[in-house]
Amino acid sequence: MKHALIRMRKEYPDMPFLFSFDNGDVLKYEEIDTSFLDLYEHHIWMVHQNNSEFYKLVDYKDGQYSPEAYKKVVKVAEKLYKEKPSYWQKLLTDKIELTGKIAKRTGRPLITTECWGIVDYKDWPLLNWDWVKELCALGTVTAAQTGMWAGIATSNFCGPQFVGMWRDVKWHQHLTTIIKSVILDESIIMNNEVAAKLLRRL
Repeated sequence: MKHALIRMRKEYPDMPFLFSFDNGDVLKYEEIDTSFLDLYEHHIWMVHQNNSEFYKLVDYKDGQYSPEAYKKVVKVAEKLYKEKPSYWQKLLTDKIELTGKIAKRTGRPLITTECWGIVDYKDWPLLNWDWVKELCALGTVTAAQTGMWAGIATSNFCGPQFVGMWRDVKWHQHLTTIIKSVILDESIIMNNEVAAKLLRRL
């Protein structure tokens, strides 16, 4: 990674660079020298917290992409979530808040492009999206409140092909307003040249 970014910076010195990371141990950002990254692009999903507890209970793994696998999600996931929503919500918010604290300590802004509830959800007719939107709204708001996110997605389902997500226009407008009104933490806007490289491009 370092070698790749050294070469890229020679060609594009004013461009901020990063690698995307998937839900792993965010403490590694402090344990390992990450000074070669201008920011952290970290993917966070509720379903992967506590060693992917939710997906294990659903009996689903990322990348199965088969009708049978999605049928497991449809049959089990919403019911599982609604049995103890506060538990699953806390797993999500704890991870977001921890990631924000670590980013602040290391002086790096955050961007999340894939998030907050479930990774894969099939847009089948009559499938209920309310519980997915509930988690995604919670993740968006929690990330915004940290002040450490310079870029926030609302979900894995921002493409217009997800009709179930897109028919609720007011939901999207509300969360977009929250994202656009974020006040960034001073640690990434004051005397932080690494962050400034990113912010100049926003």
